[in-house]
Amino acid sequence: MEHIVDQVSLGAIVQVRDRLLEQQARGRQVWRLESGDPSFDIPPHVREAMEKALRDGLTHYTASTGIPQLREAILRKVATQNCLKVANADQIIVTNGGMNGLYIIFRALLNPGDQVILPDPMWTEIAENIRLSGGTPVPVQLHEAKNYQYDVAAIEAAITPRTRAIFINTPHNPTGAVASREILQGVVELANKHNLMIVSDEAYEHVIFDNQPHISIGSLPGAQDRTISVYSMSKTYAMSGLRVGYVVATQPLMLDRLKKLVRCTINGVNSVTQWGAVAALNGPQDATRSMAVEYQKRRDILMDALAEAPYVRAFKPEGSFYLWCRMGKDWPGYNGKRDDWSMTNYLIDQAGIGSSPGSAFGAVGAGHIRFAFSCSTTQVQGAAKLIPDVLRRATGK
Repeated sequence: MEHIVDQVSLGAIVQVRDRLLEQQARGRQVWRLESGDPSFDIPPHVREAMEKALRDGLTHYTASTGIPQLREAILRKVATQNCLKVANADQIIVTNGGMNGLYIIFRALLNPGDQVILPDPMWTEIAENIRLSGGTPVPVQLHEAKNYQYDVAAIEAAITPRTRAIFINTPHNPTGAVASREILQGVVELANKHNLMIVSDEAYEHVIFDNQPHISIGSLPGAQDRTISVYSMSKTYAMSGLRVGYVVATQPLMLDRLKKLVRCTINGVNSVTQWGAVAALNGPQDATRSMAVEYQKRRDILMDALAEAPYVRAFKPEGSFYLWCRMGKDWPGYNGKRDDWSMTNYLIDQAGIGSSPGSAFGAVGAGHIRFAFSCSTTQVQGAAKLIPDVLRRATGK
């Protein structure tokens, strides 16, 4: 009998990663531009806080919603940095990374057959989490000609009686677009008009370039009681393997559901990493700022290289650490194929360069590839030197 989980793929990025690791194990130099894992070490004060927690024996069960010290630190952070109006720390739930936060949000929101509007292209796991929650993802196209900004009119046209929520991700994975205040306010007005919730994924809130502001949609007029916001420590503090995220929800019914879900699934995040997260939020933020500066340098290195390369046109990201490239119609292909997988496979086979095929991010992503510049600057520089010449050598065979 078919199960709902059977609808979920193992992931294109995982396939690319496994091929690169296999080649690396054979001694080949590979360039890890396929996935978004920060290259930086965690800040020293975060490491010290976790070591202290171990020494002090803080290794037992915690409250399923998170230790009070962490929820209070998050409360201060979302009030000052995100301008969210949160009554108290009880409206904050610590999760096992942002992905766990998204899963429990969709489980709390959706009944079978309910719909969530989301952008296309979009990180694959969003649609899959919606399906796992019994819902139906409804993609709405983002257009390069509009700088991949959300199209409020197109979102409204996609609303049906089964629509329950609009999903927003800014800065956006995979394009790196940063949503404007005007566009976000338009989404809020739609949500109020049609009695919808907004799910706001802000994992890349501090990976933002060229003095662009990050605007949390939940801070806008009319948004507070309609927005559930999810954040992650992974990108901001390079804590990706430590799995700490958090959800902010002010609606009593949603909050009650989320608490039940987190208790019945993870029943609390690793205690030691929670103490590390307290130190990250309460301590100096210099590392966060320096990471963003370095990511911008890497972006520019890769943009310059791709400007010299045939068959690809890169969209300059305003945030995140991804570079979204449209393939030219003159791409000769590889092994008799001319789709985005053919370019991804060509770069792996010919030069050990990782990328992600655009079709993995939705139907609109077909004919694109994504490079991640979260790997080290040395890795980005090495790949950037190779890409133009490697693509020039493509013959279609």
